[in-house]
Amino acid sequence: MRTYGVAVHGAGWVAAEHVRAFAADARARVVSISSRRAESAERVARETGHADALIETDLDAVLSRDDVDILAVCTPHDLHPENTTAAARAGKHVLIEKPAALDLASLRAMRDAVEEAGVRTVVSFVLRWNPLFDVIRAQLSNGALGRLFMAEVDYVHGLGPWYAQYEWSRTAVQGRSSFLNAGCHAVDALRYFTDSDIVEVSAYAVSGSDRFEYPGTSVMICKFANGALGKALSNLDDAAPYKFRISLYGDEGTMLDNRIFSRTLPGQTDYAEIPTVLPDSGDVSHHPFQGEVSHLLDCIESGEESHVSLANSMNTHEACIAADISAAEGRVVELPLP
Repeated sequence: MRTYGVAVHGAGWVAAEHVRAFAADARARVVSISSRRAESAERVARETGHADALIETDLDAVLSRDDVDILAVCTPHDLHPENTTAAARAGKHVLIEKPAALDLASLRAMRDAVEEAGVRTVVSFVLRWNPLFDVIRAQLSNGALGRLFMAEVDYVHGLGPWYAQYEWSRTAVQGRSSFLNAGCHAVDALRYFTDSDIVEVSAYAVSGSDRFEYPGTSVMICKFANGALGKALSNLDDAAPYKFRISLYGDEGTMLDNRIFSRTLPGQTDYAEIPTVLPDSGDVSHHPFQGEVSHLLDCIESGEESHVSLANSMNTHEACIAADISAAEGRVVELPLP
C-alpha cells in the first residue's frame, strides 16, 4: 500500500481537523504544516500530536519536496486560487477549503491550472459526508421521494467575534459575500440532492449588517437544468444556534431533515423520523473530514474525478456569484456566467 505525503497549508480553525483526518487514514502521512507565521503552524502541530512535522512559512519550499503528494489548502478564502494553482503546477493533488475562489476570473484560472496538471481535487463541501446526507441520497435512490421538483436548504449560522475566522471573513476582500463565505454549503447541497446544475438565479440580500462589510443575509431562488426549483438561504446575522435545514419535495414523498413521508410506505399517516447524525453544528470538529479525506485518497488511487472536484464545484461557485449579482442589480442571472 502506497503512503501519500500530505502538507497542510494554513493554520486556522479548520487546519487541525484536516491534519487529524489525514493522520487517521493509513494511506496518508502528514509531512508538513505551514503558515505565514511559524508559531501558528507549530500550534497546530502540538494540538494534533505532529511534533515531527516540518514547520514551514514558504509554500514554494513545501511544494518543491518530493515527499509531498497532496496539499490541503486551509488559508483565508482569497488565497485559495493562488495556493491551488501553485500546487497543481507542482504536480500535487489538492484538497481546497471552501469557497474555492471569490471571483469568476480566479475560479476559472485555477480550474484551468488543475486541468492542465491532471491532478485530483476535492473542494471541501464536507457535509456531503454527513450521515443525514447519506440517508437522503439513499431515499432518493430507492424512489421514496420520486421525482424531486423542489429543494430548499437553509444555512443559518450567526457569526461574531467568537468565531475564529471572524476578523478577516467579515471583510469584503476576504469574505466577499454571505453565500461565498459560508452559504455555499447550502448551494452545494441543493446541487447534490437534485443531481443537477443551476441554470438561473434570482436573489435578494438584507443590507445594513453591522457585523459584515457585505449583506450578512441573502436568499436565492434558482432553476435547475432538470427543471426542478431550489431555494437557498445564507443567514450569518442570526441570533440563535446553528441550523442547516433541508426540505425536499418529490411527486412520491417529502423529506424535512431526517423526517420522511412517502407514498411508497402504505398506511403511513405522518412523517417517520429516521435516527441519524444531523448537520446541526458549525463547529469544525463536528464535520466529517475523515470521509472527505478518504474519498480524495480513493480518487487519487483510482484516477477518477471526484463528485465534488473543482470542476464539479464550478457551478456551485458561479451560482453564489450570480446570486450576488442578482441581489445587487435586481435582475435574473443565467448560468454559466459570461
